[in-house]
This record gives sequence, C-alpha cells and structure tokens, in this order.
Amino acid sequence: MASTRNSSHPVDLTARTSDCLGQFVRPGDRLVAALSGGVDSVLLLYILNKLSPMRGFRLSALHVNHGISPNADQWQAFCEGLCEALGIRLDVKRVVVERSGGESLEAAARRARYDAFDEAEAEWLALAHHRDDQAETLLFNLLRGAGVAGAAAMPAMRAFCGRAELGVLRPLLDASREEIEACAHSESLSWIEDESNADIRYSRNYLRHRIFPLLQERFPGCKAVLARAASHFAESEYLLEELAGIDAGKVLREGRIVASELAKMDSVRARNLMRYVLRRAGLSLPENARLHEIVRQVCHAESDRQLSFDLGDRVLRRYKGEVRLTPHGVAGADREWQGEDVLEWGSTMLRFKATKGAGISREKLACGCIRISPRQGGERFRPDGRRPRRELKKLLQEHAVPPWERDRMPLLWCGDELVWVPGVGIDCAWQCRDGEAGLLPAWEQA
Repeated sequence: MASTRNSSHPVDLTARTSDCLGQFVRPGDRLVAALSGGVDSVLLLYILNKLSPMRGFRLSALHVNHGISPNADQWQAFCEGLCEALGIRLDVKRVVVERSGGESLEAAARRARYDAFDEAEAEWLALAHHRDDQAETLLFNLLRGAGVAGAAAMPAMRAFCGRAELGVLRPLLDASREEIEACAHSESLSWIEDESNADIRYSRNYLRHRIFPLLQERFPGCKAVLARAASHFAESEYLLEELAGIDAGKVLREGRIVASELAKMDSVRARNLMRYVLRRAGLSLPENARLHEIVRQVCHAESDRQLSFDLGDRVLRRYKGEVRLTPHGVAGADREWQGEDVLEWGSTMLRFKATKGAGISREKLACGCIRISPRQGGERFRPDGRRPRRELKKLLQEHAVPPWERDRMPLLWCGDELVWVPGVGIDCAWQCRDGEAGLLPAWEQA
C-alpha cells in the first residue's frame, strides 16, 4: 500500500512553494496542511516542514478519516507515523459521509472533508492540489454547465468558504502530477495509494483514466493548456466581481437592491450583480434559467406585487421596490424571560441591555411575569401617549414592518399587558422616566 521510488532531475518545488508562501504567510501564522497520505499531500507536508523554520510559520497537519475505504484506519495510522517522524502535530477528524438528495459519494465526501477543514484553528489551510487536478476540475465543471466562476476552477489562494479569517493556499497548483512524483521519488518519500483513485465509477476518475489519455494523445500538453485556460477564466471572474462591486454601489441601499435601479441595467449585467449579492450572502447560485427568471420578475413584475423566491437557507423577496434576503425562520413558542441578557427565540435571538432613562421601566416589569410570545392577532398597543390604543396590525403597517416578519416577531408581555413590539416601540405606560433604570430589548434575526 505504501509507495517509495527513485527518480532523477526533479523540479525544485520547494522554491516554488517558498515563493507562494512569501506572498501571503507571515511569521507566527498558523498553517494547517491537509494530509490524506497520498503523494501530493505527503510531499507538500515534507516541503512545508523544511520551510517552517525559515519562514517562521507554525505548522500542523490535519487528516480526515472518511471511513469509506476498508483501508481508512491504515491510512490514518500512516499519517500518524509520518507526523510523529517529522515532529509535526497531527489532528485527526473522523467524519460520517452522508449523501443528501441526489449527491454523489464523491461530493458527499468532499462536503464532509471541508466541514472538517472548517474547524481548523489557523490563519492558513494548505491543500496539495496540482496542475492535473486543475485541468480535471475545469473540464468537470464545464461538463456540468458551470459559468465563468466554475471554469476558473481552483485559485492558488482564497478565503475559506464563509471564513474570511482562514485562507486557503494551493502551493503546488502550477506543478504537474509527474513533477510531484519525481520530487517525492528524489526525496525517497513513502505514501499510500488510495484504491478508489482507480475506480472509474467516480466522475473525476473517469475523466482522469478514460478521457484525458485520449485528449493527451490528440492534443499533447492539454492539461497544461486547460490549467492555463482556468487562469484566464479566473481573471475574467475577477473583472466580473469588480464590475458587480461598482454596480452594487449604485443599486444597493443598506444592503437591499433597489428594483427600479436594477431594471435600468442591461439584463446580463443585472444577473451578474444578482450572482454577486447571492455569493456574498454565502448562498449557492440557482440554475441559470431560474436566475434569469428571478431577475426578470424582480425588474419587470408590477410594482405593487410582492415576490418571494426560496433559495435554500434564505428567501429573496421584493417588497415596496426593494429586494432583500431574509431568513426562513419560524416563530418561537411562549417563553418566560428570567433576566437573561440573551434569549434564543425560534430561529432568532433577543438581547436585553440595561439602560438608564430609556427603554422599559424595570420597576414596572418587577410587578409581573414577563413572557415572550408570537403575535396572535387582535392585539392593541399604545406607543404614543398622545394617541389612543390602536390595533397592532395597523401600527405594523404604518411602521413598514414587512409582512413576513409580523407573524414571527417576538412580543414582550408583562402579565396580560403588551409592553414592547419590535419595530414599533414600547407602550407609553411602560416607558422609562428620566434617570430611571430601564431595559432595552433588541430582536436579532439570522
């Protein structure tokens, strides 16, 4: 299972890796190397271990045991032995690979692996992807109908999904598989061979073992050409992001898209901006046809029509001329407030801040049971002492509280009296006097 061979004339991948690190990694930074036990990750760890004293970064390794192969525990043991020999701390994450929907085993394993990577406590995560991987990723993404972002394949450096503080580095991205193996041979390194890499039931393996040999025969050097094309697509994607950022400055108001301004844009540019907004929110992009339809309706549906589009974790809504992303969320159940600073309520959060001369009178709150409950309908409320008690429904409309928030918002009661309504205020009978101890609630949505 473990391999070790000898070869000659290897390229200097240590110098290439050092150049890559020099652009981003600072002395004292923590760098975690993903270690599968294969030749690519073993060589990268070996090189990083040589560079760590020179560059001054703190190196550790992370092995993800997927538990799929019958050899998974042997691979883990190999990685543990390697790190012990090199004097490198190794963290092992055992994951359960579960498919969701029509997800392939490949995709499910990758998702589980990246969930494990997300737990890395470091400034940098180093992955051992190389030029052949880049070519395969480009072709694979194109066959799935990817756009420019998918065709850009893998960048040499980017922020980890959803974690701006964790950077992902791929120092070997310009090296071929042959160059990596030659360098590993010259250092007399040992590694494991994953038997699943030969299984052509997996799409990437099918491309590697069946399609690329044919392409290579007809178009020698095609992998290098495809990897170079990916870098061109990456430049195009960068320009599209820059353009979207410029457009966002014109079309976004407090994080919301002004539908009338979006409608003035060319449809291609409008869709580019919508992709930008959805990506910035951490959402997966909808299929192209659906994105076309979303932008068309947002721009051209009747102005008084409310629109909503389910995008997985969020809902894209058009309301009163503005387009915003909102959480799905559900209303919480009745709960007593017992003095906590923070109270989870449904899929949202309530925070309570002690004040003086503002907010709800703490003296009055001490007289009864304080509870949080969802709106039932028929409530009456009087935030303004100069006006009579009024229907809460009317007040919510006047304060432009969106319809989807009205039935899921928390109402604060003391006994049978409605005290506070988010977005509307505090009942005048419960408001603090000057200098009096008060309590100021705030409702935080996801």
